[in-house]
Amino acid sequence: MKPGNRYHHGQLREALLDAAEVLLDEGGVRALSLRACARRAGVSHAAPKHHFRDIAELLAEVSARSFDRLTLLLQQAGAAAGDDPTRHYVAVARTYVQFALKYPSHFRLMFRSDAMAGQHPVLEAAANRTFAEMASSVTRLLNQPDVTPESLRERTADRELQNAILLAWSQIHGYTQLLLEGQFAAFAEAEGLQRFLERTVLETTTRMSALLQIDRH
Repeated sequence: MKPGNRYHHGQLREALLDAAEVLLDEGGVRALSLRACARRAGVSHAAPKHHFRDIAELLAEVSARSFDRLTLLLQQAGAAAGDDPTRHYVAVARTYVQFALKYPSHFRLMFRSDAMAGQHPVLEAAANRTFAEMASSVTRLLNQPDVTPESLRERTADRELQNAILLAWSQIHGYTQLLLEGQFAAFAEAEGLQRFLERTVLETTTRMSALLQIDRH
């Protein structure tokens, strides 16, 4: 029996994506290639070509999976935080940081525009779902309705809301990038990394929440 025969058509595609995620966890994006995924999945080196045009398409699909995983976690965190907009905003920001800590290679890939060259509708849709959750954590602070993936483009065309979202996202994403690059090690030495992260994420996002709500009063 040929290696690929143990998979049905859809199963092989999922098996290749599963293999890509394992390789990403083990060696980062440099470890990913169509041949490497085929080896890990136990199929012929030509098998991935039936499902992915090239490595860019495979990377886009892996990134889409990661965005969907993050979206679900953001939704769960927001629901658990209740109706208070500041608690909701802090919970979403905390979850964003925790996701990056748990899946650092995935997080880096998700925002690597050079690896995402070309049009990938699946990735764009998944990223929009995540961005809508992030944006909604801001609109709640402004006493505005949640943002949906379908309304994202129209809602963010409003310059005032756009600026608020960019300010909030830049703060937490920048914080997360510095964390992943090890830039907080010296600051966290005295109290330990986890305590440092819990304290600083809470304090910085609470301050950002207050700043974003200033114009409401």
